[in-house]
Order: sequence, then C-alpha cells, then structure tokens
Amino acid sequence: MKAGAALKKAKGLAAFFTGPQDVVGVDIGSYALKIAQFGQESGQLALKSWGYVELKPKPDASPEEKKAYTINELRAFLIKKGIRVKETATALSGNSVIVRYVKFPRLTKSELTATLATEAEPFIPFDINEVQLGFHILAELVEEGQKKMETVLVAAKRDLISARLDVLQGAGLTPTIIDVDSFALENVYERLQGPKPELGATLYLNIGHMVTNLSILESGVTRVVRDIFISGNTLTKAIMKAFQMDQAKAEEAKRSYGIIVDPAEKEKALQEGQREALGVSQAITGVVKDLVAEVHRSVDFYLSQGPERSIGRIVLMGGTARLRNLSKHLAGELKVPVSVLDPFSFLKTSVDVPADLTPAFGVAAGLALRRNRDWA
Repeated sequence: MKAGAALKKAKGLAAFFTGPQDVVGVDIGSYALKIAQFGQESGQLALKSWGYVELKPKPDASPEEKKAYTINELRAFLIKKGIRVKETATALSGNSVIVRYVKFPRLTKSELTATLATEAEPFIPFDINEVQLGFHILAELVEEGQKKMETVLVAAKRDLISARLDVLQGAGLTPTIIDVDSFALENVYERLQGPKPELGATLYLNIGHMVTNLSILESGVTRVVRDIFISGNTLTKAIMKAFQMDQAKAEEAKRSYGIIVDPAEKEKALQEGQREALGVSQAITGVVKDLVAEVHRSVDFYLSQGPERSIGRIVLMGGTARLRNLSKHLAGELKVPVSVLDPFSFLKTSVDVPADLTPAFGVAAGLALRRNRDWA
C-alpha cells in the first residue's frame, strides 16, 4: 500500500489485501513502541503477545537514521516474539493530523466521497493536495428546514502517512488499518463498559512523551478530539530548568518524586528539608496547571454543544499516567473522578504486562482489537 491510497473513513484506512482477520496493533510513539496482539485461547480472548520497546537512537541521528533505527527495533521484536501475523493496525496524531466535526448538506456516501476535497477544503488548514482525507457520517439531521449530516472529517499529511508506512513495511508488516489515536480508544471503551449506563461522558487524556491526546466519548462515540502539546517531556523540561539538571536526571527525579498533594506530606518534606522533592513537585504542578486550563477549554466547548451534556469521569493513559499523585491532583483541580486506564482489564485471562506499563497500551490495545474489514 502506498501513501496515496485514500482514507476510507475516520476510523480506518484499508489496504488492498487478502488475509486473516487478526491484526497486530503497533503504536509508534516518540519514546517507545507499544505492540499488542490478541487471539483466542480456550474460547476466550487473550493477550497473545505484547511489547514495550524504548527508542533510544543517537541524539544527533538524522530523521532517516531514526527511521532505520525504529525499523530495526520493530523487526527485532517481531522476530524475538515469533509473531507471524503480518497485518497490522497503527494510528496517527499530532499537528499533522486534523479532526473536525462538521455538518455537510445531506449526501450519500458515494456522493460525499466524490466531492470530499471540495467540501472539506474550508475546514482544513493545510494545502488540500498535501493531505489524505477521510470521513465518517455520525448522524443525519434537519436544521432550519435543511437536510444535513453530522460528519467526522479527518485529514492527515501525506508525508506523515508515508513515513509510518515505511516503518511498518520496512519491518515486514502489511499495514491494513491506519486509525487516529483517539478513535482507537473507542474499542477499549466498548470492552470496558459494564452493564450500568454511565452518568455523563468520559474524557480520556493520553499523556505521551511529546503530545497529549484528549478525547471525549459520549455513549461510546468520540465527540471531541484535540492534541495538546503539553506532555511528559514538558514536565521533564520544567524540572531540568528548575534544577539545571540533564534530561536523564530530570526523568529520574520526575519518576521518583511526582507531585506532593497531601498537606501532611508537604509539611513533612519541609521539616526534613527535602528541597528537591518539593521543587520537582512545584515544577510539575506549574506545567499541569496549563494542562488543566486546556482541559477546561475542551470541556467548555463540549458542554456548549448541548444542555444535557456533562463529564462523568476522566481516565488517564499514556506513559505519564502513573506519575505519582497525578490522578489525585487532577481530580482535585477538575472536580471530577480521575482514574488510570488498564486497557487489559476486560480480559478474563491473566496478563503479564507490568502495572506501571499498562496505561501506555491504550492505543495499541484499541488497535489490536480492530479486525480486517471491520469498516465494511
């Protein structure tokens, strides 16, 4: 499949292929590769393979050298684990991916496909010739006597898609689905839902190394998607600046201390002269304050779309999700229950993924739950 293949819809990009339904979910992050593969064992869904591969190319490596390094790391993992399934699902995010919720005049799918570039151009801040476009119709409605359709519109830059395909194909995989990070979570969300309906929507914060994906799911449908460029690396840089530390020491301090939330713990730290712990906590909370402001903006936008809308809970995921006391601090700031995602908790079989790594697998698990041709 070449980068010129058209996005079929917002939830997936189909290649021309023949093969089994199972796919390997590959989440290619800036800090690590997250790989997940599900399969049936004794009639039950089980996690057959998983991998968390830190990416440590040379600091001065060129983009092509970094790509080659990533290909080699992914290929080595697949060989080591003996993964034979070649079909893979991956996902994109960042400032080269645009998601818009728009209302078009009511058309058939084939009509919209034929006129998509013209209809989408006013909503896309890129040259329309430099992107791949996709759409998914959410609902049909009537406004002021006019028949319309609520549509999710996705645009991804061709060079980003091409680079992602290069990595997967270079590792010997066959890309069959390209998703958006936030949409991949819908599959996990559906698996984790209990028999009782939720009160309010769920807001997901996927706090990665370089970007935080924010999405709001209402009754299993993603209604808001944003990428916020406040991330785990932003926290590390704040600590580096506060203490004049190098990156490695700042990362270690971030993991060791996290945030001091409890007043008694703060008082104890003051009495014991734990200046580094206090300073790290202060540096982190300064950055988190900006993240909270961005969350408020997204929530306000969501609530403005309907009088009965509300946020029932916030779920953290990503490599930064288990930062000490982060969920507790955010719950206090946002006045909503905050939990940390375990994307494998729906499985009835045991999982050997370490607890500190499980939140990082939200996107990979969602991708691995996809099935070839499930968009048809």
